[in-house]
Amino acid sequence: MKASWQEPQKKDFADALAAIQNRIGKKEIQKAVPVVFSRSAQTVTALERAQMILTLLKAPATLYVYGFWHNGAGVLGATPEVLFDYSQGILKTMALAGTCPKSEASERDSLLKDAKEMQEHLLVLQDIRDVLSPWGDIKTHGPYIAELPTLYHLKTDIEIHCQRKPEFLSLVNDLHPTPALGVAPRSQGYTWMAELPGQQDRGLYGGPVGFFGSEEALCLVGIRNLQWNKNLTMIGSGCGIVTDSELEREWREVYQKRQSVRKILGLEL
Repeated sequence: MKASWQEPQKKDFADALAAIQNRIGKKEIQKAVPVVFSRSAQTVTALERAQMILTLLKAPATLYVYGFWHNGAGVLGATPEVLFDYSQGILKTMALAGTCPKSEASERDSLLKDAKEMQEHLLVLQDIRDVLSPWGDIKTHGPYIAELPTLYHLKTDIEIHCQRKPEFLSLVNDLHPTPALGVAPRSQGYTWMAELPGQQDRGLYGGPVGFFGSEEALCLVGIRNLQWNKNLTMIGSGCGIVTDSELEREWREVYQKRQSVRKILGLEL
């Protein structure tokens, strides 16, 4: 797919970051996740969609390939994040937050020793533990560093032997969005973020993508994707903002995440 992309405005991102950190400074929130988009006036043809699907099929096992389309609109991507996976009485999920682009790994401390990234991760982990605690005893493994094609993430695996079978749609509503995508604490909501510069239209970015059966379910977090309609194509990327977040580092992170989408879809870099 060859397209002319309009990149997000750094000033909008800087203003959104400042507004979030202002709320953090007032102790209203601890973390929030702004999203920026590359946009193109070109839409996706059936041939281009087929080419991207063929490329996605080569994605590593650390990524979940997903997509859907209808009436000229759709989404295609490969997400590393699972909202939940339920089978045979066991509910599995993950805290996936804290990022280092591979291109910066030699210049930065390990994610496991990075206080800012660890804070971001632990806020997500604690939130998920709080939400899921009614379902049973929670076991965790991590945090550890998960390797993706162009990024490293902090990851903690979470598992619960459920005392009863969850109602899958209720579970989606309970979990989504975690602070990996939304706001910590949840009690502050996230609709206020739509008022921040550049945050007005996230579209399908980050939405839950579910595959439900009578006894099993898999629900993905719809990040790292290309979304389109008849008039527009977008690639979005977000990052967790906490007290110690720095503009230049976060700006590089959201750029590298959009580049990772282009790479996994076989788009021109």
